[in-house]
Amino acid sequence: MHFTMDDLAQLKVLPTVGPVAEAVFATELLRRGGGGAAFSKWRDDVSLRMRRMPPGPTTPRQTGPPAARTGTGGTWLFDLLDQQTAKGGEGITPDPVVRRMLELGVSPYWGKVRAYLQMDREFRCRMMAGGGIETMLSNLHTWMGWRPPSLTIAAGRGEEIHLDGRGLKIVPSMFIDRPRIFTSRRGEPRTPVLVYPTILDATVANALWDAPGTDARALAALVGRTRARVLEALSETCNTSELGRRLGISPAAASQHATVLRGAGLVTSRRRFNTMLHSLTPLGSALVTMGSPVPKPFTDQEPALSAAR
Repeated sequence: MHFTMDDLAQLKVLPTVGPVAEAVFATELLRRGGGGAAFSKWRDDVSLRMRRMPPGPTTPRQTGPPAARTGTGGTWLFDLLDQQTAKGGEGITPDPVVRRMLELGVSPYWGKVRAYLQMDREFRCRMMAGGGIETMLSNLHTWMGWRPPSLTIAAGRGEEIHLDGRGLKIVPSMFIDRPRIFTSRRGEPRTPVLVYPTILDATVANALWDAPGTDARALAALVGRTRARVLEALSETCNTSELGRRLGISPAAASQHATVLRGAGLVTSRRRFNTMLHSLTPLGSALVTMGSPVPKPFTDQEPALSAAR
């Protein structure tokens, strides 16, 4: 993948591809028994749920939109990313196989997964701030290599992609098994999307796959039920009005809760024009994710990421 200076200037790091796209990746991961030891508990629990549910559609040998299998031609992924900016975008109805995985294998964990991916995104942004874009690109994944002005991805095939000023969106994923680049149809000026597997070890994974609701109750006991909901809602950055809508409370009440959590070091706020944007700090993300210390790869000052999956 070949960059120009304009492409580097337009590079963006997003927190997630969203639950529906993750369900596409998770369907293939479960079918192949992939993910290694870090996903063993997830595979066992999801398989058990599927056996207990009424028979669903048969999972074909290859599932999901064609782009999910080939890695390029990502119109379906672009549509999902676009819908995340619209109200109710996560409620899209996918095909039956993916819908089943969304219900049984992604949604029960989505609060924790989303917070963890947000933590990954913040880590990459800190890396760019401290060492520049080249440092971040050089340490995305062991299957990727940066030699200016080109990024090489081990994909098992030869392909040249020239960004030509379109820029690049980089997104971590919990259930994708290897880095993949998604591009639009020839002639469409849409920004390509690079999805890469987040850092995950067995210790962190076991906390992510704990029984849904267990950590939520512990978090509510620690900070209070409403403020626990604020932390969970801020797994995706939003302004004060949107935070109030997510929680069903007034903007004034949302601002008050955010102020208290900011004073505790769990939330950070920054002004953008005439609105205030709120997001989780690494400590806040860790509390929402698993209630344990921030995983070591996300706290390292040096960008040596030998633990990449």
